[in-house]
Amino acid sequence: MKKRLSALLLALALLVPCLPLAAAADGTPVAASTDAKLIAFTFDDGPSVYTPTLLDGLKARGAKATFFMNGTNGSHGIVNHKSVLTRMRDEGHQLANHTYQHLIPFDGYGASTISGEVSRVESLLFGSMGGSYTDMVRTPGGATGGAVKSAVAAPIILWSVDPLDWKYRNADTVYNNIVKNAHDGAIVLVHDIYQTSVQGALRAIDTLKAQGYEFVTVAELLRRRGVTPQNGVVYTSAANKGTNLPAYTAPVISSTPGAGGVTVTFSAADTGLTLYYTTSTATPHLGSQKYTGPITITQDTTFSVVGIDQYGTRTPVTTGTVSGLPSTAAPTVSYEDGLLSLACGTPGAAIYYTTDGAAPSASSTLYTEPFAPATTTRCIALLDGHLDSPVVTCTLTAYGDLFTDVPESAWYYDSVGETVRQGLMNGTDAYTFSPDVAMTRAMLAVVLHQLAGAPEVGDNLGYPYADVDADAYYALPAYWARQNGLITGYPDGTFRPDAAVPREQAAVMLYRLAGLLGMDTTARADLSAYTDIAQLDAYAQDAMQWAAAVRLLGGNTDGTLAPQRGMTRAETTAILTRFSALAETA
Repeated sequence: MKKRLSALLLALALLVPCLPLAAAADGTPVAASTDAKLIAFTFDDGPSVYTPTLLDGLKARGAKATFFMNGTNGSHGIVNHKSVLTRMRDEGHQLANHTYQHLIPFDGYGASTISGEVSRVESLLFGSMGGSYTDMVRTPGGATGGAVKSAVAAPIILWSVDPLDWKYRNADTVYNNIVKNAHDGAIVLVHDIYQTSVQGALRAIDTLKAQGYEFVTVAELLRRRGVTPQNGVVYTSAANKGTNLPAYTAPVISSTPGAGGVTVTFSAADTGLTLYYTTSTATPHLGSQKYTGPITITQDTTFSVVGIDQYGTRTPVTTGTVSGLPSTAAPTVSYEDGLLSLACGTPGAAIYYTTDGAAPSASSTLYTEPFAPATTTRCIALLDGHLDSPVVTCTLTAYGDLFTDVPESAWYYDSVGETVRQGLMNGTDAYTFSPDVAMTRAMLAVVLHQLAGAPEVGDNLGYPYADVDADAYYALPAYWARQNGLITGYPDGTFRPDAAVPREQAAVMLYRLAGLLGMDTTARADLSAYTDIAQLDAYAQDAMQWAAAVRLLGGNTDGTLAPQRGMTRAETTAILTRFSALAETA
């Protein structure tokens, strides 16, 4: 329906109240973020036959909107299209109030009529949402005079962008008018009772999305801008005045096994939310079960959890299946004198193992005493009424070292075994090698020192590194590497032992070590064919060409050299075995 121009001008003249800024959970002010552009699209006078198409478009674009709905408005309104409200709710849109009959002029009626027009729609909205919440009202024609402000027991939402879609009934005009007038914090007025309005609005959302806008409900817009809506107060927009809060985050589902079952808890990072849940994949709403405390389950249960604030704004939904059975601890291993010992931290659990690579089960060999393991031994702990433990795989290298994370089928199996045999690298724990962990400067300093034969470190250590403890395992190798020009520190006097080692740095260090050991370092490979050669720093050019020529380091299957990519411990073992072989032939 046509909005009165005088009401619009009045609304645009009103200032959004400046209320206290939001605070974090501990009460400290929330730091402002100025990079998010927010805009709220609102749709009036429906629902209508075009609303499902609009919802399809909003869902495809990841956009949320606010629907200011009438009870009845000709063939439109909640009474005629009530079923669509459930979809709006479940897809995260805001259900809002545009009065029951859309009476014009609205501010020409008395307080009891105005209040009744609002309350009749409230009952319809609350029924669809599953419970009451603080709804928001858009008055017919944007009326704010007479008894409107005192009789409307809800925040009054007008607009700052009006494309006059009710007047032009042209999708291109609607699109152009929205895009031309859109701004951060805007509330856009459109009517979903016109097909042309739906088409133009969706096109505008596409364009504005490309410009970096995020499409939120009115309640979310106000919240994220630090505005607490007040009943009877008019809001037309919410500009960024230093507060730009993030969107709500999804709740977290946690579980703790216990003697009587598994205790399940839900939590939310944001304040001001009430958690609701279902025991299925169905989307929770205000009529779902309210979370009041820990839940004990004794069978597998699927939970869907959502947080909802007082305005009906909800968080993303978290859905997960929690096992109702307590878990069984993974077997622990010990390998001494050629015998493998197994244990489990869950009292009463039995351990079963295989020595042929097959998955262990209750039909496998029951562990009763230490035994000589095969190259691959797999074990599991089982206990009635509990979940099976994770399977632990124990692998012996060719030289008799046992690890639980170096499978015989892994490409690095041989190089890990060889590197450990030579004493160049050890595991990160008694039976853990951590092949996927990043190789650090501290680790590589130790390796270089070992490759050189672990020579004694001279007394002249030079200046101390600010971040190297004299008792650290890598301290002497780090100073030895500096004395011999293999690794230098940083200008700020630090060594940065925990920093990952990029491939080009590793090439430089090995190149320098090769020269120190008297190896031939004249070979050079042509690196120009690599698509990322521009990322190779000049200081590493000769070293990387040499490393590629002698096949210490090569390119990747995608045609890149990846000089800045950090190396893993597994990759390092492969390089070290090649370097050792190269040194033996030098």
